[in-house]
Amino acid sequence: MIAVDVVQLVAAFGVMFSMLTVAKQIHDNTKQARLTNWGVLSERYMSVYSQTSNFELADVIVRGHDDYTSLSKSEKLAFGHYLENMCIANEGALVMAKNITRKDDGMIALFNRHISWHLGSRGARDWFEQFSEERGFPEDLNQAIRKALESRER
Repeated sequence: MIAVDVVQLVAAFGVMFSMLTVAKQIHDNTKQARLTNWGVLSERYMSVYSQTSNFELADVIVRGHDDYTSLSKSEKLAFGHYLENMCIANEGALVMAKNITRKDDGMIALFNRHISWHLGSRGARDWFEQFSEERGFPEDLNQAIRKALESRER
C-alpha cells in the first residue's frame, strides 16, 4: 500500500516536472518569436528608409510633403509608393501589438508616432485621401492611420 502511494507520488512529480518543462519551452519559443518578429519589423523599416539614399527620390519626398498637388504624375507615383510602403511597414507594429504582446500600448504608440510623422504633412495627407478613394488599405489599417493622424492634430 505504501509502495503504491510512493509510486503515485513519484509519478505525480514526474507529470509536474514534464508540465514545467513544456511551459519553459513555450516561454522560450514565445521569446524567440518576439525577437524574430521585431527583426522582421526592423527590416521592413530599413527597407523603406534605405530608398531615400537615392537623392532624387528623397527630393520628391520632400517636395511631396510640401505640396503633393505640384508633383508630376511620375513623382506622385514615386511619393505614393514610398508612403504606401511606409504604412505597410508600420502595420507590423500593430500586428505585433495584437498577436505577440510586447506591451500593446507601446507598439500602438510606435505606430502612431511613425504614421503621424510620415503622413502628418499637408502633402502626405492629400496623398492619403486620394489613395484611400482610389484603392486604399484594408479598413482596419485605414482606421488606425486616421486615428494616428487625429492624435497628432490634438
